[in-house]
Amino acid sequence: MFGTSAKARQDAHDFDAMLSNAAGHASGVNQSEGIIAGTRIATEMGWRPVEGIVAGDMVMTFDHGPRPVVAVKRMQLWLGSNNCPRHLQPLAVPVGALGNATAMLLLPEQSVLVESDMAEAVFGDPFALIPAAALEGYRGIDRITPHQKVEVVVLEFDRDEVIYANGTGMIHCSSVDAGSLSAMIEPTSAMYEALPLDMARSIVAEMIEEDMLEADYSYAYAAE
Repeated sequence: MFGTSAKARQDAHDFDAMLSNAAGHASGVNQSEGIIAGTRIATEMGWRPVEGIVAGDMVMTFDHGPRPVVAVKRMQLWLGSNNCPRHLQPLAVPVGALGNATAMLLLPEQSVLVESDMAEAVFGDPFALIPAAALEGYRGIDRITPHQKVEVVVLEFDRDEVIYANGTGMIHCSSVDAGSLSAMIEPTSAMYEALPLDMARSIVAEMIEEDMLEADYSYAYAAE
């Protein structure tokens, strides 16, 4: 899946190490949202593993600078004794695929912020929030099968935020009130709303095409 180059072998090693490090003992329920333990998050005190962040820590956000974490929840991705179902399998993101400085893992329902010409043309904004599952096949991003329990950490803020992971990778974190009864009774317009999976896949397909066109242009320029 990762090829045979030295970089691909290093990515595979990094992914295995992350899964091993994420094998925790937290109690919880089956979960497909959140941040896998081992992911490094930008904080006011520098880059820190997400499992080391506690309520009150100041985390760097895309729109609002440093913001305090209001609540931290811990759970496990998969508690079954059989193989993890495909729809829960994390996506392995090679170095640089999303601007990430190191290899990282994303859960399929974790929303990520991407930049796209298509998003700007359709929505008037170059940034779009999409489910990570839509990224499968983009720049080598693929599913990986966990063979042990994987700890998942959910960071919540006083409002929806996008935070930085493993470099410039940008992932969404919900408001602490997102699932509350009051939020359901008196819904407010969310600052971030993830696109439906089919629309997100269309944007990713366009991003793949952009990469191909850029590669063709670079090849033609180098051949001159």
